[in-house]
Amino acid sequence: MSIHKAFFGHGTFTEFSVTNALDRFKNYQSTNASAAPPKDSIDRFIFALTDMQISSVWIQLFSRSGDVETTPSKLKLRRDLITRLGQANVAWAGWGYCAGKNWERDLKLINGFRQGLGMSAFVIDAEPEKGKDVWREKDFDQFTAAISNLFGTDNLALSTWPVLRLQDEPKNPVIKFMKIAAPRVCLFAPQAYWMNFPSKPHYKLGFKPGDYPKNDPVAYVRLVIDSWRLDGINNPLVISGQSYWGEGSPARKTMEGKVEQFVQKFADWPKIIGFNWYHGGQKSTAKVGAMSDAMIASIVRGKLGSKPYQA
Repeated sequence: MSIHKAFFGHGTFTEFSVTNALDRFKNYQSTNASAAPPKDSIDRFIFALTDMQISSVWIQLFSRSGDVETTPSKLKLRRDLITRLGQANVAWAGWGYCAGKNWERDLKLINGFRQGLGMSAFVIDAEPEKGKDVWREKDFDQFTAAISNLFGTDNLALSTWPVLRLQDEPKNPVIKFMKIAAPRVCLFAPQAYWMNFPSKPHYKLGFKPGDYPKNDPVAYVRLVIDSWRLDGINNPLVISGQSYWGEGSPARKTMEGKVEQFVQKFADWPKIIGFNWYHGGQKSTAKVGAMSDAMIASIVRGKLGSKPYQA
């Protein structure tokens, strides 16, 4: 077997209902003048993916409260999107937020999606956190083993904290958890949302400002990659980069500048097998949103689908 094609190269997440990303691109105008006229929002979304050289989409299927699609029309839209992505040769994987207290329910949900949607690849989003999302070691062990049995190692990934050492402590041994998962997943996807990082917490871990300048998205992604290797985890990595603003981030214009800086300056592509944007868009305001026109333009210019990713 080989690693599932949804885990290679340039991709994006959808967040919550697929209507969020589809609404974001419902008026999208392709930069390809020869593209056929779009029929609907799915066509426009796929045109945007093509313009950005995005070859895979990780679709959120559930959250803490259950399935993110809550009406028959939205369930149908998700199925239609999956079908049309396949027709456009865009690979997809499902993902869901897997909370420690919900692991038994989530196992049933994931198996249901695997059967009902013909899902061949899945991304576990597990973010163990003291006092907020508590995982017991035996539950994490049993859960990751069961999901790996469903999909096989090459079709399973795990998305989690960017710098494990910041979360790791005796009551939340997140590094140990990831090492339990390591032989069961083909890759990890650290959530390297760059905000204003690197910053003091990272330097207190021993990373030096001279090597990783503060408030620099390129330096932060390098730091994230290096931190995983220093922790003794050698699985391939897909980096999740930040295309949203709000939720405590700097302002929209600042985040747009960081996307431009990253796509133009990052050079360590051979150290990762893929790069995914979080996330593919929503109805946005000046204070909260994702995938702005300026971000899309930067990503198009960056040609991230053509980078020399690790083979």
